[in-house]
Amino acid sequence: MKNGVYRLPSGTLVVDVQSDLLNPTTTRVVVPLLAAQDVTGAQPGRLTPNFEIEGRSFMLLPLQMAAVPLRELGHQPLRMLTELEAYAVSSALGVLFEGV
Repeated sequence: MKNGVYRLPSGTLVVDVQSDLLNPTTTRVVVPLLAAQDVTGAQPGRLTPNFEIEGRSFMLLPLQMAAVPLRELGHQPLRMLTELEAYAVSSALGVLFEGV
């Protein structure tokens, strides 16, 4: 489900960014989230927004997005992004693809 936060079997948190209009497919395009404390060096803010999930701060890493098998996402997201968070993800993808 687009804008859902999922935990992959590896433990990695990801945000589903694929349009729900593209169902049914066997894969979903996701962007990983990395614990903000584990990110070193300065990061461009609009490209790598931060989110609080399960009481911890995570950074979106659009440069590492990938398609994953749908079965790896499970049935339900941990949570859905808020409207503001979803806008931040959309803006980050705009920076990635359009440079704006």
